[in-house]
Amino acid sequence: MSEKNLKRITKGYEYVIMVFMMIFGLVIAAYFALSIYELVLPLFQHLTHEDFTDISKNILSAFLFLEFLVIIKDYFSSNANIHFEDYLYVAVTAIIRSILVYHDNALKTLLLCGAILILVIAIILYKRYQTQNNKLPDSEHGR
Repeated sequence: MSEKNLKRITKGYEYVIMVFMMIFGLVIAAYFALSIYELVLPLFQHLTHEDFTDISKNILSAFLFLEFLVIIKDYFSSNANIHFEDYLYVAVTAIIRSILVYHDNALKTLLLCGAILILVIAIILYKRYQTQNNKLPDSEHGR
């Protein structure tokens, strides 16, 4: 295949990915709005009794949706790149949500806390590597 055809195929895939990211962003925004609605609705209904677990589940779901929206915004603003660090933050948030909502098994909670520790260490190492890599002269970056 010629290089010109490969560039066309690549551009086509980039276009498809952009369209799906836009659709995904709209779906996530709709779920974010729904979770905000579910949080605000009990404030105006005086007779309903909301369980703390349900409220915390809705709050943490809203944070997850918000993080995904920020990642999608960063995807479009950073020339179609998603940073590895964003995935780590989403993973930490999802695990924290799981711990706060489903904390009935002590061993499972302890394992999830260990997973958070590993992810936090990964974030620290990643940031340290990024700052060290950014301090190198351009000739050492391979440019």
